[in-house]
Amino acid sequence: MLLNVKNLKISFASGKSVAEDISFKIEKGEMLSIVGSSGAGKTTVCRAIMGLLGSDFKAEGSISFNNTELLNIPKKDLLKIYGKEICLIMQNPMTAFNPSIRIGRQMEKTYLKHNVKLPKAEIFKKCEAVLQNLGLSDTKRILKSYPFALSGGMLQRVMIATALINNPQILIADEATTAIDACNRIELMKVLRNLCKQGVSILFVTHDLYAAANSDKILVMDKGKVIEAGRTEDILNTKELLNAAV
Repeated sequence: MLLNVKNLKISFASGKSVAEDISFKIEKGEMLSIVGSSGAGKTTVCRAIMGLLGSDFKAEGSISFNNTELLNIPKKDLLKIYGKEICLIMQNPMTAFNPSIRIGRQMEKTYLKHNVKLPKAEIFKKCEAVLQNLGLSDTKRILKSYPFALSGGMLQRVMIATALINNPQILIADEATTAIDACNRIELMKVLRNLCKQGVSILFVTHDLYAAANSDKILVMDKGKVIEAGRTEDILNTKELLNAAV
């Protein structure tokens, strides 16, 4: 089992519960969508998995990645996993990049954070290969561009490519379709499904039923609790899912 979340409880330092009894599993090459309305606790669960809760929160239970318990290992070991084995795709690609640094340089810095130093030309070839795998052409121009020079849909793919430069096993996408139009949303889901075929696992947080329908499994949350979970074909069109997506 690649990722196994079991009996996860998240609370404020004061003790007030934010999410409780959250359990799910993700296998290699599988996409799981967490669906729920605003305030359901979806993003909080993702932040717990990424180790981004901060000192105001406390997480209990189990978050196991490749049989390594993430809630109990030293921070220096976590840093070897986050950004390398588990990567986060931000919600808005327009704000995920530094507007004053070219795309290629930002991808290069992400690569070098977890890999031995290589000649810049070799790193750029790796960047080009990842961009091409996501269906982008004219990769040299993209790498030399500043973020504001690219369209929202293109920048969304560049953001995914930046996450993929280190060959992660899991991508966590938090409301990744929110800031793009319908056509780009359809294309993005095709890209993500293709990544699953290549062996990448995806945890997709959304209130978009179209996006959720492209996943293998769905977890429905409301008020910090799981109210329904199962294979996508069994969960689609249920009352709980339709209510949670509002």
